[in-house]
Amino acid sequence: MRRLALVLLVAACGGSSSSKVAKPTGPEVDTKTAESDAKGLLTEIYQSISRGKSDSLFTLLNPKLAVFGPRKGDALATREAALVALNAAVDPKATSHVQVRGGSPSFVASPGGHSAWGYDLIEVDGSSMAVLAVLSNDDDIWLVTAAAVAKTPAMRQVRAELKKVAVVPPGATGLANVDARAKGAVERFEKGLLDQEVWGEDLASRTEAIVIGPASGDVTRGKKEIKKMWKKRVAAHTREAASGEVTAEVTADNQLAWVTAPVTMVADDEDPLPLRVFAVFERSGDAWKMIALHEAVALDEPGAGAPFVKILPPAPKPPEPPPKEEEAKKPDKHAKSAKSAKKTKKTKKKKKPADDE
Repeated sequence: MRRLALVLLVAACGGSSSSKVAKPTGPEVDTKTAESDAKGLLTEIYQSISRGKSDSLFTLLNPKLAVFGPRKGDALATREAALVALNAAVDPKATSHVQVRGGSPSFVASPGGHSAWGYDLIEVDGSSMAVLAVLSNDDDIWLVTAAAVAKTPAMRQVRAELKKVAVVPPGATGLANVDARAKGAVERFEKGLLDQEVWGEDLASRTEAIVIGPASGDVTRGKKEIKKMWKKRVAAHTREAASGEVTAEVTADNQLAWVTAPVTMVADDEDPLPLRVFAVFERSGDAWKMIALHEAVALDEPGAGAPFVKILPPAPKPPEPPPKEEEAKKPDKHAKSAKSAKKTKKTKKKKKPADDE
């Protein structure tokens, strides 16, 4: 398990935590070309790991990174740490190596083609995992700037582990860093934790949007399907509370932002569920709109999830009761007074004057 986790951490690493705006170099990149090149980078990383060529990854990674998962303690923040972890797990002299098999990476480029986000469902030595990644392109060099990596167990296994209080957020320790440029995205992220309609409004407005859940096969794409799924989610009073550090970053071209935090999710008739939420936002004028969401779990020792299930969001406000039937039928005092005054005035008007003596 350790070998598997360390490999996947590096497979998804790269990035920058600086709040300083870095201007991308090179001309505008065609959207289809950008998406194809981003997909090629992820495929190259898979192939390098499968061949045991960890040294070749150095030029594919930025000096700084942000990677969360797949285990509770997996939150790395430097290229050096990632390579050390990889070298401890992959022996280039071994006759066989960890095999990373990508399903079909799918990427969406931002305007200008200098950043992209994408996801993939992969297998590492037979274990299924989901990856959501943000990439940057500077002078035709693509690097992964942030990623969430998580195993995707069957939901029945997740529920069984919840009974043991063994479910925890991947990368639960987190990384305490918020890019100043990501303020708007962070505010929308935090607002949507309790008011889930905020996230649903964004996600259901884009054909390219995606929601990746914690369980195997839990992937929803497109306006219609997300809207349908989100309607059920809101009806169940789904809400979340942050249980650790919020981390956020904006790509160098200022077109994409990612925001992540460990949270505890609650919904009607469901046990509290510790998760890591990783969201990608796209710039829309002066605002940020969520376009991708990954909610992931990690399975740990029994009792490991205890600190997280104690941090719960507030209960939803109960609807205001309708007025009582007696009060509804009770006449309006002001209306009655006005009616009486009108009647008195009318009576006085009809009264004949007294005869002269």
